Amino acid sequence: MSNREERATTVANFWKGIDSHDWDLVASTLADDFVRIGMRDNEEDTCRGKAAYLAFVTGVIGRTQTHELQSRFTFLSADGRHAFNEAVEIITYAPGEEPLAMRFANHMELNEDGLITKLDIFWKTPPTMPPDWITVESINGDEADA
Repeated sequence: MSNREERATTVANFWKGIDSHDWDLVASTLADDFVRIGMRDNEEDTCRGKAAYLAFVTGVIGRTQTHELQSRFTFLSADGRHAFNEAVEIITYAPGEEPLAMRFANHMELNEDGLITKLDIFWKTPPTMPPDWITVESINGDEADA
């Protein structure tokens, strides 16, 4: 398998792990200095470090009634250092609520070792906004600064 194919597998495993809630698989794709820049594009919704990100994403999904992530397509740059992904995330966050579908475009950066160092999320604004508690600070609290 070529270096580029290995990087494509890493990116695919990240999305597969998020959808299946396989946190070990997700962790295996991330560099220790991983940074997630959230859809709100501010420091409150930025997560720094692999452990902080895993705490955040498991905390969000742990608060939802249902969670599904559909990775639609991924484009990997010729050098395998950048990936662009389109995904739809569907959550039900409270009993009796209609599922909320959010469409995202994601820019990912990979390091020399083929691990993901950055996830920058861009999204289409849905008719209904996600709950305000879905931020790194809200989920991780002071842990986000560690």
